[in-house]
Amino acid sequence: MKKRIVCLLLTMMIGATQIVSVAATTESEIKEQQAEAKSELNQTNAVLDDLNEKQVAIQAEISDLDADLVDLMIQISTAKQDIADTETKIQQTTEDLVAAEADRDEQYAAMKKRIQYIYESGGDATWAKMLLEADSISSLLNRAEYAQKMHDYDRNSLEQYVAVVNQVSDLKASLEQQKADLEAQQAELEKQEANLQAQLEEKKATSSDYDAQIDTARQQAAQIENLIAQQQAELERLEQERIAAERAAAEEAARQEAARQAAAEAEQQESARQSAAQQAAAESDEEETVTTTNSSSYDDSSYDDSSSSSSSSSSSSSSNESYSSGGSSGSSIVAYADQFVGNPYVWGGNSLTNGIDCSHFVYQVLKNCGVYGGGYTTSGGWRSLGRAVSSLSEAKAGDVICYSGHVAIYDGSGGIVEAKGSKWGITHDRSADHATILAIRRFT
Repeated sequence: MKKRIVCLLLTMMIGATQIVSVAATTESEIKEQQAEAKSELNQTNAVLDDLNEKQVAIQAEISDLDADLVDLMIQISTAKQDIADTETKIQQTTEDLVAAEADRDEQYAAMKKRIQYIYESGGDATWAKMLLEADSISSLLNRAEYAQKMHDYDRNSLEQYVAVVNQVSDLKASLEQQKADLEAQQAELEKQEANLQAQLEEKKATSSDYDAQIDTARQQAAQIENLIAQQQAELERLEQERIAAERAAAEEAARQEAARQAAAEAEQQESARQSAAQQAAAESDEEETVTTTNSSSYDDSSYDDSSSSSSSSSSSSSSNESYSSGGSSGSSIVAYADQFVGNPYVWGGNSLTNGIDCSHFVYQVLKNCGVYGGGYTTSGGWRSLGRAVSSLSEAKAGDVICYSGHVAIYDGSGGIVEAKGSKWGITHDRSADHATILAIRRFT
C-alpha cells in the first residue's frame, strides 16, 4: 500500500509540474513557480535517495538469502548422499545378516546331528565300549577329553554365530534408524529451502517494485530539471527585454529631458529678452516724461501717469509669468493615488484602472496631478528627475522614493503608495523604509 502511495505522489507531482509549466505569465510569477519547482525537485531527490537506500538494503537481503539457499541446497545434497550411502550399507548388512543366519542355522543343524548321534549311541553301553576299547587310561582320558572338546566347540561356534547374527541385526536396525533420521533431516531442509525460496521471490518482487519507483522518480526529476531550465531561460529573456526597455526608456527620457532643458533655456532667454525690452521701454518713457516736465516748467496739470501705470502693469505681468505654483500639493497627490488602491498590477501596463506597473503608476499620478510634464521613465530614471531630498526624515507627502528596480509615492507619514506586484496590485500598506532607499525626488 505504501509503495502505491509513493507512486501516486510521484504521478501527482508530475501533473503539478506540467500545470506550472504553462501557468507563468510574469517575471515574478515565473520566479515563484521556479522556487516551487526547485522545492518539488528537492522532494523528488529525497524520495529517490530513500528508494536507492531501500534498494541497496533489499539487494543485500537477497544476497544473504541466496547464500543461505545455496548452503541449504548443499546440506540437502549431502543428506541425500548420506541416505544413499546408508541404503547401500543397509542392503549389504541385510545380505550379511542372511549369510550369518544361514551359517548359524547350518552350525545348529550340524550340532543337532552330533547331539542326536551321541544321544542315540549314548548310555552305559557307549561308555562301557569306550572303556573296553581303550588301551590305557590315558587313551580313555583322551577319548573323553575329545568328546568334551567337540561338545565345547559346537557350543562356542553356535554362540559365536548367534552373536554375529545379533550384531548384524542390531547394525541393520541402527542403519535403518539413521536412514529415517537422515530422511527427516532432508525433509526439514527441503521445508527450509521452500521457505527461503518464497522469501527470495518476495524480496525480488520488492526490488523490482523499487526499480520501477526509481525510474519514475528519475523521470520526474528530469522533467522538473528541464522545467527549471526553461523557466531560467524565460527569466533571462524577460530580463534582457526589461534591460532593453529600461535602456530605451532612459534614452527617451534623456532625449525628452534634453528637449525640456533646451525649451526651458529658450524660454528663459525669451523671458530675459522681453524683460530687457520692457526695461528699455520703461527707461525711454521715463526720459520722455522728464523732458516734457522740464519743457512745461513742471506744470502739474500737464502730467499724465498713464505710461507709468502701463509700465507698472507690464512689470507685474512679467513677474506672474515667471512664477510656477508647482501643480497639486503633496497631500492631493497622495489622495489621488489612493483612489486606485486595489486595482491590478501588470508589468509594462499603463492603465491606472486596468493594470499598471510601478514606474507607469508614478508617471501617471504626477502627470495627472500637474506636477510633472516630462515623458515616461523607468524606475531607475526617476532617480535623476525632480529635486533631490537628502533623507527620509526630510521627505514630504507626494515625494517620489526610488528603490532598486522599484519606485513609489511617499504619503508623508512613513508609508508609500505603490504598484506592488502581480499578487498584490496597487497598495498602500508598506513602510517607506521596507527596503534600501536609493533616492528621494520632489516635484511639488
